[in-house]
Amino acid sequence: MATASGSKYVMGKKGERRLKDVELCLPICAGTVSFWQGKKADEYNAHKWTVYVRSPVNEDLSPAVKKVVFHLHHSFAEPVREVLEQPFELTETGWGEFEITATVHFVDEAMEEPFKLAHGLKLFHTNDQPLTTKKPVVSETYEELVFSEPTEEFHKKVVPITPKPAPPSPLLPHFPQHSDAEEFGKISKARERIANLVSAAKQQAGGGPIKMEVN
Repeated sequence: MATASGSKYVMGKKGERRLKDVELCLPICAGTVSFWQGKKADEYNAHKWTVYVRSPVNEDLSPAVKKVVFHLHHSFAEPVREVLEQPFELTETGWGEFEITATVHFVDEAMEEPFKLAHGLKLFHTNDQPLTTKKPVVSETYEELVFSEPTEEFHKKVVPITPKPAPPSPLLPHFPQHSDAEEFGKISKARERIANLVSAAKQQAGGGPIKMEVN
């Protein structure tokens, strides 16, 4: 799930013991899967879609993530939806595309502020490919969250750990594939840049994880 490096301790703002010169990297994905309703479609419910937050290799996120709060378009009756357990998924119907914000809340041991991930709902295939009820429209964003000087308790909770598979999701056959080798390669490249991010992370007001741009 995560990788880390470094040693020694430093006291946090709330008296918690944090690991000095350690960076914890958590790969995470946010995305949407949309199904055109075909003959069932009407003017306002042409698509049935699901927004989700998951591990890129379908590992259990519970050691790190407590809940996810999805912020939908204000036209929905309840635009703010809280999902307390995996799979972190929310399903709705509609007709238009808009940006969804997923606020990731970490476990209490992390003592970190929530992190917001923005992802655009995609309802149509690219290149004018016709819609079909048999092939969903899938869109996913990969991120790497870097925790600078994580708490000792959070580190113990997630590293080292034998990864468990995520709870089953009906969307699993449609998720983009990410190989362990590919993701570990991305993490290795990210860790090469961590040294340049440490000073910036320490200057962030209130601390918290920072997003790594992955090419």
